[in-house]
Amino acid sequence: MSIQDKFDAALAVINEHNTTVGGADKPGYIDPEQFISCVKASGGTTEDRLKAMSHEDILSFLPRTEVGKFAVQPVLVAKAIAGIFRGRDEKNPPDSAEKRPVGSKKAEKMTPRELVEAYDPDEPDNPVGKRLKDISRGEPFVVFADNNNTVDVDNTFKLLMEVKGGYEGRKDIEVGGTIKPVYRVGDKIDAYADENPLYPGRPLRPDGTCDQTGRSWEGVPTELRQLVRVAMQTGELDVTIETAHNILDMVVGSEPMAKLRKRYRDASVKFDELKRVGNLPKLTISLAKEAGEARRPFAKGKQVVWAQSPGYRFNAADKKWSH
Repeated sequence: MSIQDKFDAALAVINEHNTTVGGADKPGYIDPEQFISCVKASGGTTEDRLKAMSHEDILSFLPRTEVGKFAVQPVLVAKAIAGIFRGRDEKNPPDSAEKRPVGSKKAEKMTPRELVEAYDPDEPDNPVGKRLKDISRGEPFVVFADNNNTVDVDNTFKLLMEVKGGYEGRKDIEVGGTIKPVYRVGDKIDAYADENPLYPGRPLRPDGTCDQTGRSWEGVPTELRQLVRVAMQTGELDVTIETAHNILDMVVGSEPMAKLRKRYRDASVKFDELKRVGNLPKLTISLAKEAGEARRPFAKGKQVVWAQSPGYRFNAADKKWSH
């Protein structure tokens, strides 16, 4: 369900309510346009933020009406809209909002179907996630619905039972004519990070920290990061742990762009060419796993050992990195 779909569904609830109330001049009428404007102004402009809205938050955007001695607000309308924003099915009652945490003892007694229904991709290390990881032997079986992190329960359960029966996990599955990738416990389809400019294929930590130098790229403009990567591609920059520190010293110092351009002249020319055609390095990396291969260097939680890093070179002829 896209953001617009959720807004349309919320408006359908409001319009149904207004029809029963009897018009704009009647007590309890809700102005549809004003309501959506309030939601957007409060920050409800992404799916995740809409999901985080409680019915109390939504109630603050709805009118208070004097009915006799009482000041009344449309609480049930707010609860219905909260259910829509959280992506709940109409079959689920509005008050069943968020899933309650499941303890280890309860998770051990749950059936595979119940585990799938209770699985939260944002909490893969809770008792439910751990049980599913054990049952699946770490094989991929999770299917997401409609390009978001809502679990497709039916197909996920189907694939879980396959791997539970001894089969290897699938790489993809056809759902309604669409080929969808299959994920492991802990993977999310919208998990992306900034790629380390100096170490291709390695993500920076959320605070911009490089896992090789222990230093942060936070606050360094994107174009500076891109110029560093282009200098690697032209072969002018050979990355070692020492040169990595030198580059970081430069990009956080004064006039970093001018200094980089003077030091890496071929890269400066190439950078401008790539910029003109909109083909500069994206420096964004997926943290998900695709086709059974780990795409998350931090996924296994291995301790980082600070050591001399091999130099990386980019061979323009065969378009490959080597060291």
